[in-house]
Amino acid sequence: MAKRVALSIILALALVPTGLVTPRTERFVAAQTTSNACGLLTIDEIQPLAPVNEKIADGVGGASQPGGRMTCRYEWGSGTGRYILHVIVADASMMFAGKSADVIKQGLAAPAAMPAAGTVSEAIPGVGEAAAFKSDSPFLATTSAFMKGRILQLNLDGYDARDKKDQVIALLKAATARL
Repeated sequence: MAKRVALSIILALALVPTGLVTPRTERFVAAQTTSNACGLLTIDEIQPLAPVNEKIADGVGGASQPGGRMTCRYEWGSGTGRYILHVIVADASMMFAGKSADVIKQGLAAPAAMPAAGTVSEAIPGVGEAAAFKSDSPFLATTSAFMKGRILQLNLDGYDARDKKDQVIALLKAATARL
């Protein structure tokens, strides 16, 4: 039973970045102490993801979505060197209806329980109540943290996003400090 619950949480977390946030969709954020997802990170914090002379545009907040969800989108580069970073905050009870905080934490704490071939995943200790990194392809890196009844997620989309794992984890840590 515990494996089935953990697997369902991992599956839900895998579907969030691929099903709810793509380069073509707007972002979402739940009610939070910071009134805007773009306030969770600074351009200076994001800049290490970009080449030295590449300018990262200011974040663009998404329109309010059902459940009070909003997001922030940062972009830089062009062509195959284009990157998009989504910052997402959502009320955990909206994303995981009927799941207890303990079940959500268990799912984040054990992301590598049954990874698919080609997937890189690991728990991130010391961030929120539970946090994890996951990458289903070299082009997408996702970090997720559960804290204060909310899910904070960062999705980096770019040709070598997985290689920027440490930087994306550092950004998650910075953003959780402001949540």
